[in-house]
Amino acid sequence: MAAAGAPPRGPTLAAAARGAAFLGLWVVLAGPAPDGLVVGLLAAGFATWASLRLMPPLPWRPRPGALLLLVLRFPWQALRAGTEVALLALDPRRRPHPGMLAWTPRLKAGRAQDAFLAYASLLPGTLPAGPLDGGAIAIHALDSRTPVGEAMTQEEARFAQAIGADG
Repeated sequence: MAAAGAPPRGPTLAAAARGAAFLGLWVVLAGPAPDGLVVGLLAAGFATWASLRLMPPLPWRPRPGALLLLVLRFPWQALRAGTEVALLALDPRRRPHPGMLAWTPRLKAGRAQDAFLAYASLLPGTLPAGPLDGGAIAIHALDSRTPVGEAMTQEEARFAQAIGADG
């Protein structure tokens, strides 16, 4: 249990991780000279403070195993989808059937949903195109005959589990 007045564990870890990242960036840019590290520590401290004020840590608990599976699955999925996109574009017997569909995400609007939509935009064949009324998202699909909505929902569930935002 945390002592009275002590910050919760999540924000402390977020501050430490962000501070280390900012200091690491300083060392990469300015070098590890001892006289520069004093200024780097001050700059990293201020950057960490500003970062936590502008973007407070979220209550997510990333799951390393699920995150690793998501990261390992991504190249294979991108290769497979990229091959299908290339075949649609180059094979005269196959014709793309582009279309827009409304897809309702399960993640609440905010940073988790934004992160998922950015991740989904990297996969060939589909592109999140913006919000619609009622919380739905417009999805552009290169081949609207495929079950794009189901695939997005499955991928969103994997993503939410990996970042610990699945409840």
